[in-house]
Amino acid sequence: MRNNFKQLLRDGKPAFGAQLRLGSPAIAELFGLAGYDFIIIDSEHAPQTPKGIQEQLQGAGCTDATPIVRIPSTGPDLIKLYLDMGASGILSPFVNTPEEAERGGRACRYPPRGTRGWGPSRAAGYGLHAEAYTERSDDLVMFMPIIESAEAVENIDGILAVESVDTFIIGPVDLSISLGVPFQFDHPRFIEAEHRILDAAQSAGKPAGVGVQGSPFDTSAVREKIAQGFQVILFGGDEPFLSAACKKVIEEIKDN
Repeated sequence: MRNNFKQLLRDGKPAFGAQLRLGSPAIAELFGLAGYDFIIIDSEHAPQTPKGIQEQLQGAGCTDATPIVRIPSTGPDLIKLYLDMGASGILSPFVNTPEEAERGGRACRYPPRGTRGWGPSRAAGYGLHAEAYTERSDDLVMFMPIIESAEAVENIDGILAVESVDTFIIGPVDLSISLGVPFQFDHPRFIEAEHRILDAAQSAGKPAGVGVQGSPFDTSAVREKIAQGFQVILFGGDEPFLSAACKKVIEEIKDN
């Protein structure tokens, strides 16, 4: 049992992740073997099934990448299910208040720290490592809100004060829309909000995360975010990488 992603954060090192939507365990394994530190399995914006998610967790489990499941809403039922399957953490959208952060974080931990019901399956080696998993799981699993609304920015200090929030990721597109500047990531209003979130994270002593937009063939934006102080970097994934590569190759072929 390990969480290499969480260890990187504790060591103060950057962690790089990708988001997967196409539902392939082979792709999850490929991203892990390629060297990504964490993998987000997106069940919010993609037609994922519990069976398919477990297969991707198994694929990622053949690598050192830490698998995180992105759920559609902060509810204890799906959190419990995916953690029992062996997810190392939960990424939850539109966490706008400290109360929502508290509810999600506590759903990831067993009593007395939380409200998670006991019954780990694959997470505990199908029962072979039940005691060891139960003893260590509260420390190994992660709860990560997505900060993607003006309301969340307003409440960011309270959200990050929640003990069971390990880190977070800024959702830049939805945040820009909420701020009234859709897709304008260089707009002063967006930049001010991003700085506000980063300052709050530094004050709370928690690693700051961000989703980075841009071409997968240009990593300058990633380096810029690290220089600003972000430690958790979500950049690309199966859908954007495949789309960009297909477009780039066919355009070059046709141009010649």
